[in-house]
Amino acid sequence: MIYTFTFVLAFCSIVYELLLAQALSAFLGNTVLRYSVTIGLYMLSMGIGALSAEGRVVTHPVTTLLKIESLLTVLGGASVLILFFLDAAPLPGLVFSALAHGVIVLIGILTGFEIPLLIELRNAETERADSVVLGVDYLGAFAGTVLFAFLFYPRVGLIPAAFIVASLNAAVGVALATQVEKVREEKRREYWSLIGVQFALLLVLAVCLPRADAINDWFLRRYLG
Repeated sequence: MIYTFTFVLAFCSIVYELLLAQALSAFLGNTVLRYSVTIGLYMLSMGIGALSAEGRVVTHPVTTLLKIESLLTVLGGASVLILFFLDAAPLPGLVFSALAHGVIVLIGILTGFEIPLLIELRNAETERADSVVLGVDYLGAFAGTVLFAFLFYPRVGLIPAAFIVASLNAAVGVALATQVEKVREEKRREYWSLIGVQFALLLVLAVCLPRADAINDWFLRRYLG
């Protein structure tokens, strides 16, 4: 189960970043530069997140992971919309660029937190799972890049794709209900509250998904018009 979580979460995170890279290419031009900077910042931010995941962060891995997934579901699902709103605001170009790349960095840092937490959860079941978790993470990221290139970008659209991927993120959060035995008694109340948040986010995305194309078209008309 932990390996499935790892695969899906890695898939989600890389797709969020590719969606942001493509959106920034539309807003700022120079596609190669946008993708290069986005992936570079993503990798750097992941390293920062992973290095920061020590002490109390990994002491309660399930509840911490739930908090991370709640943030990623909201931020990732709204990432493209955030860029549209920033572009519509009367901001200097440098400020827009800084805020947009700040979203990239934040998603990267949150993603960096995931791996140590997933390793901690897997190590509770079996020893020396680090390399397997990392390998599955890389596979998930590869799957994300392939589906983005051949499905999400050419056929689905940026905003609908963000909603779909955020739904996967929220689904993993709900599925963490299977890890209740790894939660300490004093954390059980917080744990179930966080599961409830994930379920609520999944319901919101289920409502938004049928309207995703209309939302996407509205923003595109506004941008092109």
